[in-house]
Amino acid sequence: MKDKLLANAYNIINDADDKTKESFELDDILYDISIKIFDYRNSRKLSQKDFAEILGISQSMVSKLESGLYNPTIEQLWKLSKKLNIKFGVLLEDNYTEDASMPEWCSRIVSGSQIENK
Repeated sequence: MKDKLLANAYNIINDADDKTKESFELDDILYDISIKIFDYRNSRKLSQKDFAEILGISQSMVSKLESGLYNPTIEQLWKLSKKLNIKFGVLLEDNYTEDASMPEWCSRIVSGSQIENK
């Protein structure tokens, strides 16, 4: 059998099932958070230990935050932003277009089939 080269890495994601796509999406978000935390610390030439002292957390927690493998809560991120005096926000955007359909559960709510008439 002849080896196949992957022409485009995104084909792996595009061909994946919905659960796998959601996992990739979450990983991207966690990676972005970890990079922002790492860049903040690194740009100020702080060790993880010094950064942990500023934040009032352990050095191992800083390591977890920077690894991208830890899923911090919104509250944890908010508290971190307050201690560092940086802006924290959450952006939720509607990514449905006229060509794309809403998930079935959402369509049922919008159409009123799950809304109780009073």
